[in-house]
Amino acid sequence: MAEALSPDESTPGSFKASEADRQNVAQLATILDLIASKPAVQHLKAWVLAALAPAEGESALDVGSGTGEDLVELTKRVGPSGRAVGVEPSPGLRAESVRRAEGIEVVDGDALSLPFDDASFDAVRCERVLQHISEPGKAVSEMARVLRPGGRIALVDTDWATAIVYPADPEVLSRIFAFLLAETANPYSGRTLRALLADAGLTTVDETAATWLEPQSGAAQGYLTMMATTCAALGVITAPEAEAFQQGLAEAAARGSFHMSLTMYAVAATKAPAG
Repeated sequence: MAEALSPDESTPGSFKASEADRQNVAQLATILDLIASKPAVQHLKAWVLAALAPAEGESALDVGSGTGEDLVELTKRVGPSGRAVGVEPSPGLRAESVRRAEGIEVVDGDALSLPFDDASFDAVRCERVLQHISEPGKAVSEMARVLRPGGRIALVDTDWATAIVYPADPEVLSRIFAFLLAETANPYSGRTLRALLADAGLTTVDETAATWLEPQSGAAQGYLTMMATTCAALGVITAPEAEAFQQGLAEAAARGSFHMSLTMYAVAATKAPAG
């Protein structure tokens, strides 16, 4: 569950732009690949692509393009006569995205100061980035600035208050969640997407949500194991508490009674036509 944490502070698994030069790129890429494989995330990615409907010859922007998988699809949709570009502050992730898909265009930059002229793009997407930004309103205003009149935008983000894990010691789980919320710049981002778009002068045209339901196998590997290990390493919980947390989830999964869920939201909007 912890997209922004690592037990090794010297090579953090952080998505924050301020820590881009110290990132453990292999770890971040693994996390992004794992997230992208989740059915709920795949559903939202498909929904965003349909909402934006990038066409041959258009220009499209992916803000926080990560490993580049969504940029690849945008590039296909706009074709050789169009332009698809990703903005990614992490030099390691930029290099990884180009390694995976040679020929895509990825530039250095962050959501708070996009390196493009006004009205440069027909379509803009931003997925699970705003939760890592302390000034999300400024970021969405920047996206609105580079969007052409009549252009389309789609935002996707998580609301970490929707995270549910069962079973677990309530007091231990409370400390883990409190730490995760404190470490996330904008943990309730999902619920604010409509407001951010409206404040930027954009008109919402559609919205949806998808809940990530972790399979029983997720009790013993992936995010929950990472979460417990990280919190124990940083002193949020004790090593025995982490062991009991993990053992309790594993035993529940063996009975088929483990539960973990997290809800993500997506909103599509348009910019008013010129005149």
